[in-house]
Amino acid sequence: MRKQPVFPIAVLCACVFLSGCATMHYPRTYKVEGKEVTDFKELDDEKALKLVVLIYNMKPQDREDGIARSISLDEYIGLLAKRKSPYLKKSGIFKVQYRKIKLKAWKDPDLERLYEALAPKAEKYYVDQSPEVSDIQNTERIMYLTAMSAVDTELRRRDSTRSVVSVAEQVLMGALTIALSML
Repeated sequence: MRKQPVFPIAVLCACVFLSGCATMHYPRTYKVEGKEVTDFKELDDEKALKLVVLIYNMKPQDREDGIARSISLDEYIGLLAKRKSPYLKKSGIFKVQYRKIKLKAWKDPDLERLYEALAPKAEKYYVDQSPEVSDIQNTERIMYLTAMSAVDTELRRRDSTRSVVSVAEQVLMGALTIALSML
């Protein structure tokens, strides 16, 4: 029987430990045009578009920032597409060119390194630690927390898949053992 890797489980435990960041799917508070909003759905089309444009206009400082930016753009452009608004369709936001990131194609060590690189950047933008932030800091916060959430979700999905496969292997081995013992 194959031994379960310990490191991904440790990363997931760290995710739970970083309770403000890794467990949320999207940041809980947005600051758009000086007003705080608690959910992306609450933003009207114009403000939601502005938020995506702010993320798009962020200049990545390093490779991990570029990856976080791409992941966030994927997430929020996907949310905008679900709105099916004529205003958004005419805006041209869906034609924006950026490097697409497919986390499902990444290997576990690469995902873990990305998580470790983004964690300190996202940590400084917890809501309770930095209530007053500028538009740029707010955009970085949204970008990092969204990317951290996506990486965490992918790691959890893989861990669940490994668990299911492990249980299936055990059941199959048990069935084979019983079948062989009956012969």
